This record gives sequence, C-alpha cells and structure tokens, in this order.
Amino acid sequence: MTKSLCKMNRKQIADGLSDIYRLVAEPKFVCRSCARCSADKAALCKPTSISTLSPHNAPDNQPASAAQDKSQVVKKVIEQAKQKANDKPNISPECLLEYTSTKEIKRAQKALKKQYKQQKQLLKLAKKKRKLLKREAKLIACLDVTQFSDLKKTSLQASNMH
Repeated sequence: MTKSLCKMNRKQIADGLSDIYRLVAEPKFVCRSCARCSADKAALCKPTSISTLSPHNAPDNQPASAAQDKSQVVKKVIEQAKQKANDKPNISPECLLEYTSTKEIKRAQKALKKQYKQQKQLLKLAKKKRKLLKREAKLIACLDVTQFSDLKKTSLQASNMH
C-alpha cells in the first residue's frame, strides 16, 4: 500500500482489504488526526504509539468511599430532576375562568402575537432612528471641520491681500 489508511478512498479500501485486516488486527499505532489504528506506522498520516497513550486510559486508583460519595451525589441530582419534572405550574382557577372557550383563547393568542409584532417593529424603527441620528452627528462634525478649515483658508487669503 502506497497511501496511508487515512487518505484511501472506498475503491482502494475494497481492493486492499486483506492488507487492511492484517494491519488492524493488532494495532500498535493510532492516527492523531482521524483516530484510525494500525500495526504499521507508515499506514497512518500522524501516527502515535498506543503504548504512550495507555497511561491516560488507566483506571484511577480512588478509594471506594469516594466512588460511593459520587454515586450518592448523582442519586440526589437525579431525585431533584425528577421532582422538577413532576412539578407542574400552578394555574389558578381565576385565570381559567377568564378564557372559557377555545375561540377566546385563540383570539387572545392572536392579539398577543399582533402586539409582539408591533413591539418588534417599534424596536426596529427605534434602532433605525438611532443609526440615522448617529450618522447625522458624524456628518455634522465632518462638515464643521471642513467649514472651519475653509474659513481659515478664506481668512488667510484675505490677510494676504492687505
């Protein structure tokens, strides 16, 4: 095989399947970029020895009490999550009496949607107005500077005439 396993296409994989099985049967190296493994270092684009990775995979030597503490904490969190899921929002009967029919509920939803849309439009217009005011202030400042420089030029020209 001339290419690394990482860069082979489907046809090349199908053609060299027996070589691939031989390489992958007892892997000694793993590719850092794509996590493929192989027995041959040349078959991977960024090979790393698996033996150097093994200390990261070793189980932690923690006391049994620490593991039990963690399990108790997890149980408490699960209990709290279940309680929150079971708690339903309290809807007062007065609120239910306000909207007795589905038509009224739909009307209220439509009105709320319309109000939201109007609010959104007003925010958009306010943003546009702020932008225009900012641009106007910038132009006025620019004009003041240019007018001031023009005024200096005219005054210098007038003083040169006398």
